[in-house]
Amino acid sequence: MLEIHGLSNETVVLDGEWFEKLRGGASKTRLPAASFVSAQVTETDRRKKLFGGEREQLLQVTLTFSRPPFVGVMTSAENRAKVDALVAGLEAARDAG
Repeated sequence: MLEIHGLSNETVVLDGEWFEKLRGGASKTRLPAASFVSAQVTETDRRKKLFGGEREQLLQVTLTFSRPPFVGVMTSAENRAKVDALVAGLEAARDAG
């Protein structure tokens, strides 16, 4: 099982044959991993506070499946290895299916 915690109390989970997005611990989207089509990962940064100079690095991950919905999550750039592993796992499930 692979789990990535995002901002806004969101989590994405790849558990065997299923991909799921949770918000506040409640399931919002559950899709077969084999229905994965593509992923887009964009690096971005933002201010931590409205008027502060300190910035944080983020990854915006958008996943497309063969049927709606698109699934997106924003997470810390420190989770890059987990994001890459998630995409690789989805690609493997798609190619095996």
